[in-house]
Amino acid sequence: MSRSELADAVNAALDRIYAGRDVTAHYVDFRWVGKLERGEHRWPSKARRAALRHVLGAVTDSDLDLYSPRRTDGNYIADEAAAPRPGSWDDTIHLLREQWHLLVQNDKMFGPEYALMGVTRQLTAIDGLLREVPQKIRPSLVRLAAQYAESAAWLNQSLNDQSAGHHWTRQALAWAAQIGDPTMTAWATYRSSQQWLTSGYAAQAVEQAETALRYDQKLPAPMRAALRVQHAHALAATGEHHAAMRLLDDAHRWAADRRPGKPEGEHGSYCTSGYIEVHRGACLRLAQRPQEAITVLDEAIPKIPPRHRQDFASALLNKAAAHAAASQPELAAATAHQALPIARQAGSRRILHQLTQLGAAMRGHQQLPHVRALLDDLKEPT
Repeated sequence: MSRSELADAVNAALDRIYAGRDVTAHYVDFRWVGKLERGEHRWPSKARRAALRHVLGAVTDSDLDLYSPRRTDGNYIADEAAAPRPGSWDDTIHLLREQWHLLVQNDKMFGPEYALMGVTRQLTAIDGLLREVPQKIRPSLVRLAAQYAESAAWLNQSLNDQSAGHHWTRQALAWAAQIGDPTMTAWATYRSSQQWLTSGYAAQAVEQAETALRYDQKLPAPMRAALRVQHAHALAATGEHHAAMRLLDDAHRWAADRRPGKPEGEHGSYCTSGYIEVHRGACLRLAQRPQEAITVLDEAIPKIPPRHRQDFASALLNKAAAHAAASQPELAAATAHQALPIARQAGSRRILHQLTQLGAAMRGHQQLPHVRALLDDLKEPT
């Protein structure tokens, strides 16, 4: 929903929750919603938080990523604690969620192998906590467990361990189903679609992408964009090229850089306009239109943030594959060679495996200097 629609829904919820009381001082507008998205409001009044939980289907304030900055805002209808009590369940969940954000950044800085160690430790800790958590708090902890499990799925996917990736995706879906969480269910199903496509099962990837899109109306904008991109890529792999292009056009409506507000690391925050266009290039290559793919990728690649090393290396890999499809082995090898050190720095064994496959496909041109250089570099230990 738009900011204005969300503001109207919050105001209507205020009237329902506090029937018979004057809550006009707590009414909000689209500007207030914008400040909330940007993090300028970190701890709204008790009434506004109650209305937000009602509208967004959240169980606790922490499900909305709202935490007290250890002060009151002067707008409460009733007294309440200023912050989660140290050592309390709320404090534990808050710290685990903050640690998840840190681990997302660790993946970008130090690679998936390093980040996976932390995610695995936290999953072990959460598994123990789930045996003791009070029933009232349990949904928040289960949602966090699903979030960590989905991260484990992605990290294993980056490490080219498809079996472990599928395992953690199934676990994330099971936890999300326990609490009927549409966001985590959609995101874990999206991850499942990615895994099926990477494994070469395009029809299953389409099926999973369509299942994820059933939750579309309940999701934040960048997630809606990412789901459309994945659906498009899966459709292109099955030959549905026109439908794929329409989905990519639609994805731009929800691109992360067009709807700022979510912090880096939130689900789908990487799905910018540049990311969408990289996938358009991949879809054009699948449609056997490699020259058009190269043109699109040349324009899209500079828009990928350098800190998103896996996305950047993957985009270069796509461009190299397009050059190969256009019978341009020298350009294909040169582009793949550019991607190789970035993929190594990112620690993405999945991309390194794909680069190795591309190199193997070009062995017939190893008399060409760039091809020879790529093949020699691929032999070097990582």
